[in-house]
Amino acid sequence: MAFLHRSIPFICLLALGACVAPTTDNPNVTQAEWKAEQEAQAIAAKQAPINFNDKKNYGDNQVEELVGRLAPIAHRVENAATDVCRSLDAKANCTFQVILDSKEHGLNAHADGQNVVIYPAMVDFAKNDNHLAFVIAHEFAHNIMGHIKASQQNTLIGSLLGTAADVAAGAAGANTGGIFSKVGGRQGLLKYSAAFEAEADYVGLYILAQAGYKIEDAPDFWRIMSQANPDSVYISSSHPTNPARTIAMGKTVAEIRAKQKAGQPLIPNIRPKK
Repeated sequence: MAFLHRSIPFICLLALGACVAPTTDNPNVTQAEWKAEQEAQAIAAKQAPINFNDKKNYGDNQVEELVGRLAPIAHRVENAATDVCRSLDAKANCTFQVILDSKEHGLNAHADGQNVVIYPAMVDFAKNDNHLAFVIAHEFAHNIMGHIKASQQNTLIGSLLGTAADVAAGAAGANTGGIFSKVGGRQGLLKYSAAFEAEADYVGLYILAQAGYKIEDAPDFWRIMSQANPDSVYISSSHPTNPARTIAMGKTVAEIRAKQKAGQPLIPNIRPKK
C-alpha cells in the first residue's frame, strides 16, 4: 500500500502536466476582490433567498411559450457567436443551433461541441433577457473554444497515465483495482474544468456584446444564481465560485467597453504561444 500512496501524487502531476489548457487571457481576480464579493453574495443569499422549483414539469403550452421567448434571443446570439467564432478561427465550423430540451430539469444548460441545449427551468428562471442571452452565449463559448473535446482529451490523458501506473503496480505485486486510472482520469477532467468555465464566461461576454445586449447586466446573473443556490458562493470544483465569476466578468465588461471606445475589434484576448 505504501507504493500506492507514493505513486498517486506522481500520477496526478503527470496527468495535469499533459492536459489541454485554456487559451484566452482572462482578467485576474484578487483574493481581496473575491472575499468582498463572497461576503456580499452570502448576505444576499441569506436575506433574500430565491426559492425556485427547478424540478417542476412544464406542460405543452408552457413549453411553447418558453420556446417563443427563447427563439428570438437564441437567433440573435447564434449570429453573434458565428462572428466571434470566425474571428478566432476562419476555418472552424461555426454553424450553431440552440435547442430547448423539454425533458430536462434543473437550472442548467449545456454545450455538446456544436449545439447548445437549454433546460426549460433556465428560460423560466432568467426573467431578464440579457441574462438568458448570456447563458446561451456562455454555452456557445464552450463550443467555440473546444472545451468539450479538450475535457475528453484531458480525461483520456489522465486515465492512460493512471493505467500505466496500475500496470507498474501490478508488476510490483500490488493489485490497484484500477485506482490510478480512475484518479488520473478524474484529475485530468478537473485540472482545467473551472478554467474552461471562466473562459466561457469571458468569451461569452464578447458574444453578448456582438449581439448588442447590455453586458453590464451579465455579472449580476451569478449573484442571482447564488441566491437560488447559496452553496455556489463557497464551493469550487468543476466550476469557479459565483463571486469569482462575478468579479472576473465585471472586469471583462470594462475591457470590452474600453475596446469599443478605442474603436478596436471585439475579439477576446488570446495568450501568446510560448
